[in-house]
Amino acid sequence: MNHTSARWKGQLRQTLVLSLITICAAQINLHVFTETFTISLGSVCIPAFLYLLDDVAVIPLSVISGFGVFGSRVLIHALRTGSTAGAVSDYLPEVIFYVALGTLLYLFDRIGGYRKKIFPYIAGVVCIDYLSNVLELFARLQGSPYSWDPQILLVIVACIRGLILALVLESLDRYRVMLLTRNHARRYQRLVMLIAQLKGEMLWMDKSASTIEETMNTSYDLYGRLQGDETPEGQELARRALSVAKDVHEIKKEYLLIKQGISQAIQSETGSEGMTMGEIFAILSRSVKDEFPQATAPPQVSFEGEDRLYTRDPYLFLSIFHNLIANAVEACGDKGCTVRITGTEEHENYIFSVQDNGPGVPPKYRDSIFIPRFSTKIDPNTGAVSRGLGLCIVRDMVEQDLGGTIRLADSDGGACFVISIPKDRLEAVT
Repeated sequence: MNHTSARWKGQLRQTLVLSLITICAAQINLHVFTETFTISLGSVCIPAFLYLLDDVAVIPLSVISGFGVFGSRVLIHALRTGSTAGAVSDYLPEVIFYVALGTLLYLFDRIGGYRKKIFPYIAGVVCIDYLSNVLELFARLQGSPYSWDPQILLVIVACIRGLILALVLESLDRYRVMLLTRNHARRYQRLVMLIAQLKGEMLWMDKSASTIEETMNTSYDLYGRLQGDETPEGQELARRALSVAKDVHEIKKEYLLIKQGISQAIQSETGSEGMTMGEIFAILSRSVKDEFPQATAPPQVSFEGEDRLYTRDPYLFLSIFHNLIANAVEACGDKGCTVRITGTEEHENYIFSVQDNGPGVPPKYRDSIFIPRFSTKIDPNTGAVSRGLGLCIVRDMVEQDLGGTIRLADSDGGACFVISIPKDRLEAVT
């Protein structure tokens, strides 16, 4: 009962709001035949609402709108002339137009089902508009002989209003498509960056899987050695070593299942699609602007080089450069971060230089930055230390997956990483 009441109240509120919009739009009108015979744009609103909204009470809307338009015209007439004399008889027939319009639209929608087919819908609305005007004209004649002379004009007016309706609906449809396209582009961009980050995490999961395997083998080896100890303490230690080995084995199985699931999900999304360097850096430059809200200003990423270089491993390059950009943003702190990436050709390799405007890497840390879990980054709010995996993952991607090299180069200001990639991992496309 409460649900029905809430729905009824919601529909009533919607009907009143739409009626108010229609009444306001009805004040924009054309005068035909006499000063009181008006062709208003309010009649465009009702079919537009019916087309755009899923649950419109079109008959109550047209009735309320008709009487609202009638009342507004009488009020405006009284304000202008100081009297309502003759206004009621002049404007009351317009109520018939709106009631007829809503009723015929309701029947057309129920019988035809053309609401989402814009061209048949517009054609039907033009016919309904014409018929409603004919009924209003009958009411205005009040028994006088009916003349067919104004019929062409009524058809023209109906067609004009149909054209206005078509332009409004088509514009709204195009705007909706534009918003959807933009939204899909943003989602695609986020998906691409997410997959790129997962690629890096998958590399670290491979290393962790090896560590788990080594830990399990060590536990079994320890169990075998302790079995020779016949003392109660030795037997208890052997039992514990075996228990640890079993637990690690179960962890390994679950870990590999998770890793396999993530790997298959990534593979199904990536397939064999490649990207050019231009596309990669376009995605990077757009994504980092929204990714670091803590920065005082969005990071500025620029690329200078051959943007037509094509790679079948775009997510590796995205992950590599994204990690380096993220490190640069964190190093710059409150200072606006600028990352300049240049690409050049050198013998059998392509060289990418990633230069930022941060404080650079202190000499005492230069030999340690690629070591796993080495980090100088501490969260001032929580005291948590960074994982220290970003540069380690970058190095492994460059060296193991792409067969290249990466090093920290000398630089007068900021950090400068130089990446060398064999030419067979990139293709020059025209």
